[in-house]
Amino acid sequence: MASKVKASGGVTFGKELTFSSTKKVVYSLSDDKKAFELRFVPALAAAVGAIDVDGVPKTDAPVSTCIYSTVIPATGKNVKTSVFVNGFGLMEAGTNSVLILSVNDQHIVNHFAATKKGQDFTAALPYRAKAVTDIRLTVALVAERDSTHPEASAQITVTDISADAALTKRKPTRRAAKKS
Repeated sequence: MASKVKASGGVTFGKELTFSSTKKVVYSLSDDKKAFELRFVPALAAAVGAIDVDGVPKTDAPVSTCIYSTVIPATGKNVKTSVFVNGFGLMEAGTNSVLILSVNDQHIVNHFAATKKGQDFTAALPYRAKAVTDIRLTVALVAERDSTHPEASAQITVTDISADAALTKRKPTRRAAKKS
């Protein structure tokens, strides 16, 4: 079933980042200032083993991490939006990958299980606040393998992060049960 959306005027994002822990990010703002996108060039990545990811060398280390933080100016009250993280992961048996997304005082933790093939993912953090003056966003990536699988490889990559405050999910309508 397709999700329904409704307009929300709760937040306006600023025209440029006030802080970014890397310069390898492109920040785009919509014309109405209700949506933004952070695109990473190259992508954010953590990897262990034989996987060769842009900017992440092959490693014998059992754990690899990558952390990115930014501050986006914002103004608004009764904020209701979702922040989306898009990426790709590949985890062999004996490995584990984790994505942690923190927005101001709220966070999510996503664990990715071993798969035979790589897979795309989207992680979402529904963000709610009474008032905001900025969005303090941090994403942490962890790729690790256990000691019983010293040859196993894992990779977790984030290509972009976005939010669109003009769209919020509407609660599904409850249907009355049919009487027999």
